[in-house]
This record gives sequence, structure tokens and C-alpha cells, in this order.
Amino acid sequence: MKERIIRMPATILSAASSELHFLSESVATIRGFLTPDTCSDLVASMIASPWEHANVVRAGESVVDRSLRNCKDHHCPQTVVGAVAKTLLVNFSGVAGQLGTDADSLYGPYFVSYGEGSYFKCHRDVANHPDDPVRLASHRWSLVLYLNGRSTVGKLPTFDGGSLIIYGTRSGARDRRVVVTPEPGMLTLFKSHLMHEVSTITSGTRYAVAGWMARPDDSIMKEIV
Repeated sequence: MKERIIRMPATILSAASSELHFLSESVATIRGFLTPDTCSDLVASMIASPWEHANVVRAGESVVDRSLRNCKDHHCPQTVVGAVAKTLLVNFSGVAGQLGTDADSLYGPYFVSYGEGSYFKCHRDVANHPDDPVRLASHRWSLVLYLNGRSTVGKLPTFDGGSLIIYGTRSGARDRRVVVTPEPGMLTLFKSHLMHEVSTITSGTRYAVAGWMARPDDSIMKEIV
């Protein structure tokens, strides 16, 4: 997986909403973060861009393991990557206080699609092995920006399945998980150390953007905003 360190992008997307809703102390969403038209533009960019099978990090190496992660990583134009990165960075700074974090550095974003039969089995977004990259240990909050969902919205394609399931979110609770059903333009934020998975897509294609907010003392992750 090639690291994407975003420098000063020329444009920023207009976030439609910045209202944070907590599903647990470790999971929050911003519904309608992007408009349907902006989501349509980003989906079109993904479809038009080259792609490769998405990697996983194992013992310090990025490898393709489709038994664990079966989806596509789209290489959108740098102007698109930069605009989305800037939007995530600026708006995360506005909610960081509510999340109780000083993370201010973005790793990503990545543009990922899950077609029928695709999935991502249980994993964490932090280092699990001594040989893993240092930046994995710096992840504090994971971000998933959904570009489409199960209901028809404008010209956006729909899909079924593909829920984000996050485990261990409430200590002492009977059901210690949160299930997030994707909606077009919705941003989901959760603590990166939590186990989570993407359930199998049963029809259609799920389009999303992923990124990770890191602690500010990791110099590798510093962004020029």
C-alpha cells in the first residue's frame, strides 16, 4: 500500500453538515457530510480511475490477501485526493474537541469499492506486529466516508450488505458492538484500536473513502495545511 502524504491541495469540498452524533463513546457519525451531487462526482472519478486489489499490512509488509480483504483500491487524480483530504482535515479539527483527541494528522485518503461478494473481515487499524510501519501505531481515529447506500438518492448507485460492524465499544454492555448502515455522504468516525469488519456485499457496489487521524507528535504524519 503506497503511503499518501497530502500537501496543500488547491481546493476544498463544501461539507454539507458537521453535526456529530455519538453512537457510543467510541463511534460517531456526521450524516449528510457531503451532498449527493458531490458523492456522485466522487463515484464517477473512482469508476474512471485505475484500480488494484486492496492490500493488508502483515508483519511489516503490504500484501494482497483476498481471504481477509476482498475489495478494490482506486487511484483517483491527485486533485480529487487533495480536495477530499483537505475537507476531512479541516472538518475533523472542528470536532476533535468533542471526540477528546489531539490527533491532527491525516493518513490517506483511500478510495475503496466493494463489489458483490466483497468484504473485509475483523481487524484493527493499528499496529499488530513489531515489524509493522511506525505510522500504524499513531492511528487514533478511523474515518469512513460513504459515497452511496442502500436507498436510491439521485443518480447514485445502490447496494445491499456492506455494514460496518464495530466491536468492543461499550464496556459491560450486553451487546458490545455498533452496526453502521452506510448512507450517501455520511462520515463515520471510530477509535482505530477497535476490532471492526465490513460485512459481505450481497448486491451492487459500495463506494467509500477511508482515512486515519494520527497523533500530532508523529512527524511522519504531519500535514501542511
